[in-house]
Parts: sequence; structure tokens; C-alpha cells
Amino acid sequence: MRRAVLVALAALALPSVAHAACRVTATRVEGAAPLTVTFTAQCASASYAWDFGDGTTGAGQTAEHVYRAGVFRPVLTSDADTQPEPAATVLSIALKLSAPPRARYASYVTLHAAVTPRLPVTLRGRRFVHGKLRVRVLGTAPWVARAGNVAATAHVVAIPKLVVRLTGTPVAGSRLRVHAALHPASAGRVVGPKVVLARAGRTASVTVASRPARGWAAVRTTAHRAIALPSLSLGAHGPNVLALEQRLHDLHYAVQVDGTFGDDDVEAIYAFQKVTGLPRTGAVTPTLWRRLLRAQVPRARYPGNHIEVDKEKQVLFVVRGGKVALVVAVSTGATGNTPLGLWHVYRKVTGFDWVLYYPNYFLRGFAVHGYPDVPPYPASHGCVRIPMWVATRVYGEIALGTAIYIYV
Repeated sequence: MRRAVLVALAALALPSVAHAACRVTATRVEGAAPLTVTFTAQCASASYAWDFGDGTTGAGQTAEHVYRAGVFRPVLTSDADTQPEPAATVLSIALKLSAPPRARYASYVTLHAAVTPRLPVTLRGRRFVHGKLRVRVLGTAPWVARAGNVAATAHVVAIPKLVVRLTGTPVAGSRLRVHAALHPASAGRVVGPKVVLARAGRTASVTVASRPARGWAAVRTTAHRAIALPSLSLGAHGPNVLALEQRLHDLHYAVQVDGTFGDDDVEAIYAFQKVTGLPRTGAVTPTLWRRLLRAQVPRARYPGNHIEVDKEKQVLFVVRGGKVALVVAVSTGATGNTPLGLWHVYRKVTGFDWVLYYPNYFLRGFAVHGYPDVPPYPASHGCVRIPMWVATRVYGEIALGTAIYIYV
């Protein structure tokens, strides 16, 4: 009897034994949002009530839930616990990284990071401040930012630097070498001409492009080099003279394209100056270059095939189909006695006829003929003098019966 009483008293004196805690296991609880987490209660219970921490609930020994971005603290209530059992804290991370779509190589750009929940965001050990980080564009590799165990990338198409320059003597007719370099060289390869021909009075221009490597932008650059307008006179030679002669030839002025400024060049310049109303100096100046480069072929006064002599301008036109085919400097009668009107060639002499070289007679002793002295003003006895070197060419252009218009 006494023993039974002692056992009962001992039982009353001992504290009540609590149920063992219901341990909870979960799949990955940190990651990119939306994050799916599966929870499992590791105890036997008649009921399992889950509070997922985001305002939603669930039931069952195993429960799956999808979390939006944020920090959540789910708990489990079961018969095995006298109080709710906290599960692992869930960290569902939404990280977005943005950058300009294109930027120049070696320039600085600002990256923007947006993260939920508020966690430190880093890139290569550097931390974003107020969601911003300034970085330098040095290649095509993407930038990778991290918040917790979540990463986000941003990519900028890099625009390389293309440097183009022209070297060489900037005179007409010369060849300027094109030097092009892409920085960095790994950004692709250069496509474009290697040399540029310089033309008088024009700006030499060249456009070079890149054929981009992967991740790099294609670029184009145009380089310019001014070409000199040199003064030229009798005895000059070289590419500038050649360019001058070629331009005169293109405008149908009689000239020998040989690169040497001789009497033929002086006479061609005289003819150009006469036609355009410039002072008759026979010298080439920058002003004359500018006029020459924008000039057009002179216009004939009459249609058909014929010869025209303009006494006022002191030039002769060989006209074919109503268009000027050749312009020749002349010198007519010093006293103004070269007859005006329409005449026809009635006699031709090959070689010299007294002092007249390859004459083409159109009225009595008046003729179009070659002569050693053809000044830029009227100086003959009445004939139409033309330079000796072009006399045979003009002679070949004039047949018997050819019409010759002489006017002022």
C-alpha cells in the first residue's frame, strides 16, 4: 500500500513529456524567382497545416509551392507539435541587369541592376550602388552580376575604333596610300581600297569599312585629304601638269597630254582664258584651277559640221554635229581686217605655202594656217593664225568646201 502511494506521488511530481518536434525538409529554398519549393514533414501526424508565409496555405505531409520574388518564412502546424514548426526561410530572387545596346570600345557605360528582395548585387567583386555600376567596354564578353546564388547577364555590342589616314604627296595625279587600322584588331578585318588617285582641285576621299568579328559592330570611316591647286607656268612638269592637260583635253581644248608645261599648254590656257573672259596670261593660278574644274565644253553658234572663228575671243572651234570638238587659240588680223561672214574653203596646201603652214584658203589670200607666233591678241596681216603644232590636225579636219563662220 505504501509503495503504491509513493509511485503515485512520484508520477505527480514529474513534468509532463512533450511530443517530439516535427522536422521539415525542403528542396532548394534559394534561387531565381519564381521559385518552386517542395516541403516534407518528417513526422507522423493526423493533420499537417502549412502556412507558406506569402498569405497562402496548404495541407498534407508533402506540399509544393511556387514563390514569387521575396523573402518568406513558412511554418508547419501538426499534431506532433504543441506549437507551429518553422520551415527553412525561402529566398526567391528576381535579378535583372540592363546595359546600353551599343557602346564605343574603351568607353564607359552604366549598368543598371534591379533586385527583389533587396540584396547586395555585385559584379566581379564590385558592388552596385543604388542599382548602378559604371564599367568600361573592353570586349564582347557579357557582364555577369550576382545577388545571392542568382546571376543575370547583360551584353553590349562593342563599336570598335577605325582609324583611316591618307599619306603621300597631295598633288594632282599622285597616288595616296590608305592606312586603316581597327582598334582592337580582334574586332574584325578592314575592307577598302589600298590607294587613292589624287585629282587636282578635289578633296581625295576614301571610305573604309570593317567586316566585324562576332559580337562586334561593323563600322565605316571616311578620310579626306585636300589636293593642292599649284601655280604652274612654262617649264613645269609632273603630275600636276598632267592633270591640267587632261582637264583641258576633256574640255576639248587643243593640248598635248605629256606632263610637260610647254608652248602647247600656254596656248591652250590662252584659249581657255579667252573663252571664259579671264586675263590672257597663259599662267595657271589657283583661281584658274577653280574655273577650269567647274568649266564646261564651249558651245557652238551654228549647227552641223563646220569651222567657227570668234574674232572677239580669238579662238577657233572645230564643230561636229553642232558641238565643239576642238578649241584652238588663234590670232586674227591686227587691223581687224579678217573678213566677217560665211566662207568656204576653196584651196588647201600641204606643208608650207610661202610662210603659211598647211594653209586652208577661204577668201583670196585669207587662210587658216599654222604660224610660229600666235599671241593672245590680233597680230596677223588678216589670216587666222593657229599654233604650228596643231596645224596638221586642223588641216585634217577641214575638207575642200568646208564652211567657215567668222564673227565677233
